[in-house]
Amino acid sequence: MAELLKVCIVGAGSSYTPELIAGMLAHSVEELPIGAVSMHDVDSGRLAVMAALAGRMVAARGRAIRIESGGQLEPLLEGADFVITQIRVGGMEARYKDESIPLKHRVIGQETTGPGGMFKALRTIPAMLDIARRVERIAPDAFILNYTNPSGIITEAVSRHTGAKIIGLCSGIPTMQVLLASMLAKSFSQLKSYTVGLNHLGFIYRFTSNGADVTDQAIDRLLEIARASGNSFFLGDPKLIALIRAVPIMYVDHYYYHRRKTLGELQQSPQTRAQKIMDIEKEIFEQAADPHLAAKPKALQKRGGLGYSDITFEFLKAICHNRGQELVCTVLNHGAVDGIDAEAGVEVVCRVDRQGPKALPVGPIPLAYRGLVQAVKTYESLTVQAAVEGRRDLAVLALTNHPLVGDHALAESLVNELSAAHAVQWGRSCG
Repeated sequence: MAELLKVCIVGAGSSYTPELIAGMLAHSVEELPIGAVSMHDVDSGRLAVMAALAGRMVAARGRAIRIESGGQLEPLLEGADFVITQIRVGGMEARYKDESIPLKHRVIGQETTGPGGMFKALRTIPAMLDIARRVERIAPDAFILNYTNPSGIITEAVSRHTGAKIIGLCSGIPTMQVLLASMLAKSFSQLKSYTVGLNHLGFIYRFTSNGADVTDQAIDRLLEIARASGNSFFLGDPKLIALIRAVPIMYVDHYYYHRRKTLGELQQSPQTRAQKIMDIEKEIFEQAADPHLAAKPKALQKRGGLGYSDITFEFLKAICHNRGQELVCTVLNHGAVDGIDAEAGVEVVCRVDRQGPKALPVGPIPLAYRGLVQAVKTYESLTVQAAVEGRRDLAVLALTNHPLVGDHALAESLVNELSAAHAVQWGRSCG
């Protein structure tokens, strides 16, 4: 690895890019010796705005970080140590279809799971395989830090079908870990938490204090805090936590365990999330284009993604400084979690050093939510296979297995309508 690091951002026209630049600048050169950032996007207009803002942010901090940008990926990959991927094939218009069409069938429309997540994966996997193969050819030692959704499915596809070194990142579980540690700090010293599951289907299932297991005590204490505060928003449903003896990520609470309530709220909302983000991003880009702005646009606070840059740079530091740090990410299972295929992606705590992440052993998934995780994992792996082989039948099978659908006729209808809406051409292999 070079003395000064080069980071390539693919999908740099994203509204999240200022978070990444700000995160870089929050570290000293000793902590994070980044000397160059290359920025790529297929949308030249969005890229120009974000590249110019990045240049102003770097200049305002007096940092010697070279910013380069362009529409040709290969030159920007040369010499890269890390490649951050955050692409959105089809843009927010495609996301709107992923969200709105399932709702007509009384199915939750969401971009990372279910029918919406599947069609986002189907159009994104070919693009990500192409990017990964270029990274493998031009910067074979680089780590790909993937934020492209659905992150777990994308990471599994790239890991299984290329030789690129990809790590699936998400700020969801790490943000929960920090919050829970803060809530429990007075009760337990040297607290650590461990997760099992998939991206956006994770459960914090184990706590240790000074190396001793304190899971039951920690969960009971969290429930006491929730009762005393009268506000369980930060935890989700306390009754559910008491029932399954684990703390699920918000997506699990909303989309699986309170499905009917969430579906009703989505159906009654005048806008889908995609439509809301379109409005927010218009404001972000208007602010970002201001030639006097040299910081994150204030409108970015409305976009979400809390902890997005924090987890990115924790991984960079863990790898660069060979820390052996315990961090959560998506990797191939390789025996860490019982009952999940070895070549399937899982989101678990890994030990991260110069070689990248290695999953810590989990063992069996607790019975309370084992079936849910295995059903969604089946959907994810079938979705990867459907995308790589161009097979419509596997897409139908994937949705038939998914808990949000679970009906063959409904799966057929959803695949037909979403295929037509996105002009999917089945039969084309990208393997």
